[in-house]
Amino acid sequence: RSCADSEERLMNWLLGKERYNPLIRPAVNRSERVTVTIQVSLAQLISVNEREQIMTTNVWLTQHWVDYRLSWDPARYEGIDKLRIPSRHIWLPDIVLYNNADGTYEVTVFTNAIVLFNGSVNWLPPAIYKSACKIEVKHFPFDQQNCTLKFRSWTYDHTEIDLILKSEVASMDDFTPSGEWDILALP
Repeated sequence: RSCADSEERLMNWLLGKERYNPLIRPAVNRSERVTVTIQVSLAQLISVNEREQIMTTNVWLTQHWVDYRLSWDPARYEGIDKLRIPSRHIWLPDIVLYNNADGTYEVTVFTNAIVLFNGSVNWLPPAIYKSACKIEVKHFPFDQQNCTLKFRSWTYDHTEIDLILKSEVASMDDFTPSGEWDILALP
């Protein structure tokens, strides 16, 4: 058997219709909350529109959770301990930008999720967000604006999903600077 054969066999077993339904929240029982950890990474401040009070950003929203249904024994599959699964095939937390300004609440690019043999899922979808932002230009060009991105689940409440920020500060590890605006702080 080749590694590709083992990966195909594993993928077919994990995502088989009788075994896995991506519409079902991965909780062992109804009262259990699924813990979703998110890390916001600011990749680019694309624009700040003072007149329309809109900030446009390129954000990577790393999301991590455990889906017990996506666990396997690597010894049964040629030692495969990690898969890249198209995210449309698995349960995803419906984390959205609540203070969006253009009606696009959700991620629009559905990248692969990285799934480890223990059911640990990491999903890093990039998104362009337009967020409502109160902008005052009294001291132009020395203004400082405070724009907040508010994320939460669209349909699950706190009894179903425990949404945790990995860090109180957004990451700027992959940030591309803008010529017009400087980021002073990311609280």
